[in-house]
Amino acid sequence: MSKIYKLLDILKWSTEFLKKNGIEQARLDAEYLIASVLGKKRLDLYLNYEKPLSIKEREEIKKLLIKRGKNKIPLQYILGYEEFYGYKFEVNENVLIPRPETELLVEQCLEKIKEIKEPKILDIGTGSGAIAISIAKQRLDTKVLAVDIQEKALEVAKRNKTLNKAENIKFVKSDMFENVNYSEFDLIVSNPPYIKEEEYNQLMAEVKEHEPKSALLAEENGLYFYINITKNAKYYLKKGGILAFEIGYNQGKEVKEILQKNGYEKIRIIKDYSKNDRIIIGEKI
Repeated sequence: MSKIYKLLDILKWSTEFLKKNGIEQARLDAEYLIASVLGKKRLDLYLNYEKPLSIKEREEIKKLLIKRGKNKIPLQYILGYEEFYGYKFEVNENVLIPRPETELLVEQCLEKIKEIKEPKILDIGTGSGAIAISIAKQRLDTKVLAVDIQEKALEVAKRNKTLNKAENIKFVKSDMFENVNYSEFDLIVSNPPYIKEEEYNQLMAEVKEHEPKSALLAEENGLYFYINITKNAKYYLKKGGILAFEIGYNQGKEVKEILQKNGYEKIRIIKDYSKNDRIIIGEKI
């Protein structure tokens, strides 16, 4: 008689396998991978520890474990989605995985437009559309234009628009402002590539080998997009309009100087939960 493998047995083995292969949150990742194969929510696993798993289910779990443990493919790419600001977003190798700290950027943007009726917003380098769609869903009276130079990223963003039933947003292929025709935005927001070359080479394998390089790396010591967006944004913002960026932990001073040089005032740097500089906001006077 063949041995019966229960869910708890496979969970323990999966966790050990991921640990041995250097995955930090081995137990959590194992739970998500097993839940995806079984078609259950992760927390439902706790109610099904005694459930026997079929050979087919065990083989599928093994395939996913190899992708995560051996090949270091990010969990979100294996699952095909990530949660961000309470919404579900499709992600694949064509878009950067939304990070929790970027939710602070969304919060700051919503705070800045809370007194504005029917605000007009531009998101530059939208990627999966996470920032733009989250703002659009939180403020149904907004009109959001989101641009990206990568066609494949825009395909993902458009699917996320449908997935989240965001009606008040439009996606356009554009190299920054190239195909932006409106010039009276209340808010321009961007989480641009900002990692410098030497820092890129030190990234974890799962980031460097799988997430799109074009969404991470920036020339001019990581400042290329800050320089170009800041210089041109003033021609697309109305008076009193807001420019908001996510920044690298060590870029606050340099990006502040870029904003000051281009005439922005009321500049603020906001730290993330790890007390690192993360968001910078300036106002067009």
